[in-house]
Amino acid sequence: MRNKIASPSPSALIESMRNLGYDLPSALADIIDNSITAEANQIHIDYGWNDGDPYVLIIDNGNGMSEDKLFEAMTPGKGMLEERELNDLGRFGLGLKTASWSQCKRMTAYTKHEGSIHHLTWDLDHVRNVDKWELLGKLEEYEDKILNEKLESYESGTAILWTNLDRILPRKGDNEKKKDHLYSIMIELVIPHLSMIFHRYLERKAKLEIFVGMTACSPWDPFMSNHSAGEEKTGEGYEDERIIITPYILPHSSKLTSALEKEEAEGFRGWDANQGFFVYRRNRMIISGGYFDLDLKSNASYRLCRIKVDLTNEFDLDWKVDVRKKSVIPPPEYRERLKRIAKSTMKNSSQRYVARTTSKTRLRKNQTLEEVWQRKQIGEKIQYKINSNSPGIQAITNQHNLDKKVLKQLLYIIERTIPYRSITLDNNEMEDSTMDLPQENIRPPEGLHQVALKLIRSHVDDGMSAADAIDLVTQQILPSFGAEFRVGLEDELKGEL
Repeated sequence: MRNKIASPSPSALIESMRNLGYDLPSALADIIDNSITAEANQIHIDYGWNDGDPYVLIIDNGNGMSEDKLFEAMTPGKGMLEERELNDLGRFGLGLKTASWSQCKRMTAYTKHEGSIHHLTWDLDHVRNVDKWELLGKLEEYEDKILNEKLESYESGTAILWTNLDRILPRKGDNEKKKDHLYSIMIELVIPHLSMIFHRYLERKAKLEIFVGMTACSPWDPFMSNHSAGEEKTGEGYEDERIIITPYILPHSSKLTSALEKEEAEGFRGWDANQGFFVYRRNRMIISGGYFDLDLKSNASYRLCRIKVDLTNEFDLDWKVDVRKKSVIPPPEYRERLKRIAKSTMKNSSQRYVARTTSKTRLRKNQTLEEVWQRKQIGEKIQYKINSNSPGIQAITNQHNLDKKVLKQLLYIIERTIPYRSITLDNNEMEDSTMDLPQENIRPPEGLHQVALKLIRSHVDDGMSAADAIDLVTQQILPSFGAEFRVGLEDELKGEL
């Protein structure tokens, strides 16, 4: 057969490129990458309902673009294979286009550079009609007015205007609901996401400022680097320090003195989503939490474990940074290193929880800690008995109105059938074989945490602090459940104590 040219249909290919997996926050972050590369220090994201013709507008005070540079920026894949400057947050020559197309059907880039203004527009309905990669050079009257007014006071800069927002607004519902949706996602999703992704830029002395509407994004540092109770572990550097892996252990919740500090530690996505690896490419966050595919599972007791991985953009191909800059795949030679560091940091996280949970509690005057098990020496023999007066046993007895005689018989059977010899042999042959089991294998029975909650509230009513009450009850009922048990209690009592 002869060679054949298989040119894709522009309209069909663009529709495929619209579905790369961007959401609104990640699409806006991709646009902001271009602004940072253009040395902007102020970025404004404006949005409005505009009488039912809503828009999103991203404006920066960066260097702007010449006419040739604008055409290059608006051409899909242009410059993809060129070597990047170290401060360049781009890579594939697609981000501006694919991020915009994922959210709207009409996107205009309007730029001011050395006193000249240039603009080009992608209109996907037009591309579909002509089936050509054809950029429009003429603006609608209202677009020209909006863009010119916004950039009028800037010496240089670029504005990206999105209209025909077919992917941002819900398809169903009246205009009022659609308007509320636009405003709510900007406040509830976009602001927290940008505060996280660009926190290292926002923290600098000569810092970047990002505004969403009238609200300034405040940096969210996942490592709580400036907190006195946090801990930065020794990092490991590779490739002449161009790859640096640094583990952090967050402060225990008892060391966080305000509700604001606790919310900051947890992050808007929650404890489970924010444990694990945070990968940065030139200070811009790409990965926010998780353990890649290293066969490591998240656990409540590992929530203090956060690991920073710093990369330069020279390693984009090795680490398989995707177009959206939302995922990476570590190279084979780094997998075991990352897994080793993660396991060590997870262990340190769990130990911090256990140390806090099993630490000596400040008891009130005349109060003693009634352990569940009592060690008694009878002659030369050692016997272990269950203390029926311990608060945990008492609480369960009272809650279920158990007959004391029946309870005594049950406890006697348990005490007399403890397999001492098997426990001793097992631990001699296999160190700690009966201790430190995975949390999923030793979960407390359903309903037990309700007993614990009742006791905690009772201690708080008697004047004990919430932290001490939780410490006391976790020791009184099930100290071996340590971190897992305590985390569940803290989550349930959040906002109450």
